Amino acid sequence: MKASESSDRYIGKVRECCNYAVRSAKSFADSSNNEHRQTGGDGEAELRSSLQADLTSFCDEVDENPFGANQKAYVVSNTLTFVFMLLSIALAIVIPILSLNSMIFIVCVALSLLALLAFFGAFNKTSKAVDDMNLFAKRKPTGERTQRVILAANIDAPYKRNVTRKKEVGLKFLCFFGLLLYLAFDVVTLLLDHDVFSMGAFDSYFSYLAYPLILFLIIPIVLARSVKTGSSFPGVTGNLIGAYTAAGVMRYMSEMNLRLEHTELCVLLTSAWSTGSEGAHAFVKDYAQTLKEVDTTILVLDSLYDPESLNVTAKGRKLNKLIAQAAENGEILLTDHTPKYHKGDAKVFQKAGIPTALISTLPDEVPEFYRGEDDNTDLLNVRAVEGAIQLALETAYLKDAPKD
Repeated sequence: MKASESSDRYIGKVRECCNYAVRSAKSFADSSNNEHRQTGGDGEAELRSSLQADLTSFCDEVDENPFGANQKAYVVSNTLTFVFMLLSIALAIVIPILSLNSMIFIVCVALSLLALLAFFGAFNKTSKAVDDMNLFAKRKPTGERTQRVILAANIDAPYKRNVTRKKEVGLKFLCFFGLLLYLAFDVVTLLLDHDVFSMGAFDSYFSYLAYPLILFLIIPIVLARSVKTGSSFPGVTGNLIGAYTAAGVMRYMSEMNLRLEHTELCVLLTSAWSTGSEGAHAFVKDYAQTLKEVDTTILVLDSLYDPESLNVTAKGRKLNKLIAQAAENGEILLTDHTPKYHKGDAKVFQKAGIPTALISTLPDEVPEFYRGEDDNTDLLNVRAVEGAIQLALETAYLKDAPKD
């Protein structure tokens, strides 16, 4: 059975659920709570509570799965990068001035390597964790459960920042470039001091290159101070509307008193997307056993704002075939856009070996509002939500259909 054949009121009821999702998202976005929807924020907790109340009435079970989120991981990462860089360059300057043993340059190399590790987040777990939570709601099938479809969305919004995304990318590149220069300087100096090779007359002047390298110390500090961990951008498409869209699917099933035959239909609302998809990682860990036991497909709903750009990013022939057939069943037009720049929860689920599809309307190029102040209610579009809900329903019904 197609989802569109599940009820004589299908079209009208789906649109009703879409309108409700958009109105709910707009209402929350216009409230003061949305200014603090960052990971571990009060606004995030309010949104979770509101959605939990809805899901409790639509589903049979709603599990609360607490975990610790490293809210200040980005700040800690850049701060430690600065500290290790500072120690490395300070030591490199002091060694020739005080005529210290040049073997200490090994310490400089080690410090530069630690700075590089910090830049890539190796010490993020050293930041103080805040209490956070995922919600996992389940609507049971009428018969024996043999498979599961999960509609996933994150409820936290991006941290408010002092720099644009483009500037942040540029600063990160400069920081990485500076770290490579630090490492190269330390290694070359160590080799010169041990006569491994020579630059001729330039040998005695090479150590002075340490002074201009001091300028690179500014970059990690700027990056650390660019994030305001106490407030967030609006995050309407990323991902307030995704959460309400997932709930909208369950609203349709509940209010029409519908259940799949052998497929458990679920909604997963994760947190801490902004701190490296920690909520998604926590879910994979918490449900490792049941995810192995039951054939599970995850549909991540994210950035739904442009009905003319609805697209699906998935890996695997079987899953892509399923999505293509679902789109055909619902007469849903999918574009071939692939937003490779968007690193979300879908990547975590795919890496864990779970068949996962990202449903979004993001284009190939990064839109101006992406993760910024302009990601507001002006972008809300009922038709975009309708396309996502219909695709999710058709996929779930197709998944549940008897296999030949």
